[in-house]
Amino acid sequence: MTITLAPGSPAHRLYLSQLAIYLRHSRQILAAWDHYSARHSDPETFQPYDEDAYGLRQQKRDADTLSAFGRVYYHADELVDVAERQLALLTPSDRTRRYAWQVRELRYATQRLYAVQDDWLAVRDALPASARPGTKAYEEPLAESYAEAWHYLDQWAIHGQALFAVNALAERQSRAAGRTAAVAPPAPAADAAVVRR
Repeated sequence: MTITLAPGSPAHRLYLSQLAIYLRHSRQILAAWDHYSARHSDPETFQPYDEDAYGLRQQKRDADTLSAFGRVYYHADELVDVAERQLALLTPSDRTRRYAWQVRELRYATQRLYAVQDDWLAVRDALPASARPGTKAYEEPLAESYAEAWHYLDQWAIHGQALFAVNALAERQSRAAGRTAAVAPPAPAADAAVVRR
């Protein structure tokens, strides 16, 4: 895929704002899941009281998280690419190395999400004609696909903030470089007259 997203462009700012919405929604979804899990599981063994109800609620968590990621999904690789380009221009430090690791985690999670989507489309295309949305034959493999995607979506929820941090550092460094260039003394002008001996 050709990446043409420019750092700081209107599209980049839009994609980052969509990521911010996902991060907020994913935290809400996870908090609701943690609350449900704590109330519907044994506090010592962590085993659910009702495995079927628990499984259905977990499927809802997975589906809701994937739905929330929908606004980021189609340009996740572009966001990661921009962050990698920005990191390459930053002064190396412990902080930038940590961000680089997080961005690599996002790159891997993105690749896996795209692979899970491709796998689901192949499974869906192989389903019998009778397997329609709402039928067990359709919903079970779909739920498995959501469950497989959830870990990678959670990686985005955990590490996605790094893209904002990298962007802020890159913008700060760019502004500082602009100020330095504006304050730098002008280069000496070449003499118009040439002295001949």
